[in-house]
Amino acid sequence: MKKRQKGRVNISTNRGSLRLSLPRRLFNGDQKYVYLGVSDSPENRNIAERLAAQIELDIVSGRFDFSFKKYQIIPTIARSAQTLESLYREYIEIRRSSVRPGTWRGNYLVMLRHIQRSPFANVDPNLETTGYAQNILDWASQTLSPDTCRRLMVQLNACLKWAIESSRVQVARSPFDGLAAKAKKRIKRSSEETDINPFTKSERDAIIENFRVNQNIHHYYYVTFCFYTGCRPSEAIGLTWNDVSWDLKKITFREAVVAAAGGKKRCIGLKTQVRRVFPCNEQVQSLLAEIKENRSVDYGPVLTSTTGGEFSTSYFRKVWQRVLSNLRIEYRKPYQTRHTFITLYLEVGVDVKDLAKWVGNSPEVIYRHYAGKKMGLIPPRI
Repeated sequence: MKKRQKGRVNISTNRGSLRLSLPRRLFNGDQKYVYLGVSDSPENRNIAERLAAQIELDIVSGRFDFSFKKYQIIPTIARSAQTLESLYREYIEIRRSSVRPGTWRGNYLVMLRHIQRSPFANVDPNLETTGYAQNILDWASQTLSPDTCRRLMVQLNACLKWAIESSRVQVARSPFDGLAAKAKKRIKRSSEETDINPFTKSERDAIIENFRVNQNIHHYYYVTFCFYTGCRPSEAIGLTWNDVSWDLKKITFREAVVAAAGGKKRCIGLKTQVRRVFPCNEQVQSLLAEIKENRSVDYGPVLTSTTGGEFSTSYFRKVWQRVLSNLRIEYRKPYQTRHTFITLYLEVGVDVKDLAKWVGNSPEVIYRHYAGKKMGLIPPRI
């Protein structure tokens, strides 16, 4: 056994199964492990070494996942050389000669990129009983646009049917069968993105003040950040200090924490784009400075729970409901913080193209869903 190096992620075994020993400094001197659930073989050890290197990189960059969920993907890699990504690559290569180049680039390759950035690229497509297809639908419906989610389900279903017919997978039927119809039904539902009922500026300020004076400081940070940046809740929770410039003048949203079957997942990329740069005004800079001053570490998530773990939106919603009730403000979902930001900046005359860049929407979406919501709008005299 090599002598363990201080501060490194080391590979060891426990009853014949591989595990990763994490640096004690992350846990106030306590020893923690990531149990990989695979045997100690040369192939699995190579994979474990790559995962250890990824964890070390995450620690340095402030992206370490203290829930360990991000690092539990190795068992599915080790069990099968075939992955969902590799299977889909093979499928679209065969389809390439029979479709137009525009379809190839604008549909097949786009869907491949979505698969690659999802948490399911390395899933074993033979594992029909794990419910991974439903997990992918849950992820896609919260990460992609409704129509893109539906098209992804169509493509994956066609891929799996082809794989079954060509005996590339050993399942009786495609696990994606019927999911495109489910995705289509979700499109018809009133989504949080289009259910727009913003707060007034005075209501916003009253809510923020109530959270500051009467509620948990972490809830105050969260609700104020959402009101002041107009970001999606998933983007706020996914933000790390590595995404904030040293002078607190710029935020780069590049990851989101979304709900999925089996728990929350951290996903690379945003709902409508890979990343988005947000210029911080004095309000946001002051808030970030206060959060940073009250932190014991300068890495990891910007917005956390009381214990320093992942922020809980489920518990926050209970507090949110109580605050609105105490203030006698009509109840709206917390997502209205985003709609309030957009509407208030429209009211003061911010250019729609600039506003669209800040919040990650297109100018067309801003015009379609928000321009008519400007409170107190009166046709000018001409």
